[in-house]
Amino acid sequence: MIHPPAMGGKTAWGVSRETVHRGTDDPEEIRMLKEAQGSFNAREEERLKRLHEMDKNAAQILEERRQRKSAFDPMQVSKWGDVDAFRKQQEEALLKMQEMKEQKRNEKRQRKLLEKGEKKRKKEKKKKKGKKEKKKKDKKDKKEKKKKKKEKKKKKKKSSSSSSSDSSDSSDSSDSSSSS
Repeated sequence: MIHPPAMGGKTAWGVSRETVHRGTDDPEEIRMLKEAQGSFNAREEERLKRLHEMDKNAAQILEERRQRKSAFDPMQVSKWGDVDAFRKQQEEALLKMQEMKEQKRNEKRQRKLLEKGEKKRKKEKKKKKGKKEKKKKDKKDKKEKKKKKKEKKKKKKKSSSSSSSDSSDSSDSSDSSSSS
């Protein structure tokens, strides 16, 4: 029965599969697979031996760890490097970073204010230009509308006068045709 690694079984890398080879398989590839499997088995064997030795010496290992733990002095860590100097250096670096961050924020705010000021000025200029242009356009539109109205009136007058003359002419022609 195959067990998962948590139950003491081997992982997928170590599962030895039955090597059924065909005549068409590459012999070099087969040799490499066998070597890989052999090296894995050797590593697995070494690991199991180490674990077995640790089981035998478990009491001794625990005693050594207890002694190291009781002998540990956190102040000895400072012998490897000056902790206070390191802490100061880190604090200075953090302060510099914060100052740079503040500088960038201030610069960004100033740029935005300048851009807003420029945009407002441009908008005001555009508005002034726009108002003047609108007034001109409105005047032109009004003039064009008046001209169109006048033209329409003239056309109506012409068409009404011509239609009335046409109708009188047509009635005259109809009268003359009926009398003959």
